[in-house]
Amino acid sequence: MEPGRWADRTPAEGWTVAHQIAHLTWTDEVALLAATESDRFGDEVAKALAAPESFVDEAAQALVDAHAPDALLARWRDGRQRLDKVLRDAPAGTRIPWYGPPMSVASMATARLMETWAHGQDIADALGATRAPTARLRHV
Repeated sequence: MEPGRWADRTPAEGWTVAHQIAHLTWTDEVALLAATESDRFGDEVAKALAAPESFVDEAAQALVDAHAPDALLARWRDGRQRLDKVLRDAPAGTRIPWYGPPMSVASMATARLMETWAHGQDIADALGATRAPTARLRHV
């Protein structure tokens, strides 16, 4: 992707391609925190409760401001790999705290897959790319 395309607007109001990747980065990192350090995750929940209408946008903006696009993409990919390993290695029956009720490992993985697909579609739309649906969407 051409570097200038990171600033392209997506269907999500106020979000660029960079914001979409930043949001995926943040949510994966928060999911990793929830799965590995539930006390620290509780601090994140408190932040969300203090600013329920802005904390998601603020988290994305902070990452956009802090990273060049290639560094942001690398951070997202690294975090996704770490989360994947933690979820794969979680003992059977593990419940992961979240912003609503705790989630099973399978539900967390499915939620991350769904969110990646949805935000990926926003990026595809912004870039004018077409993604053909396949049977793999059944998880979403």
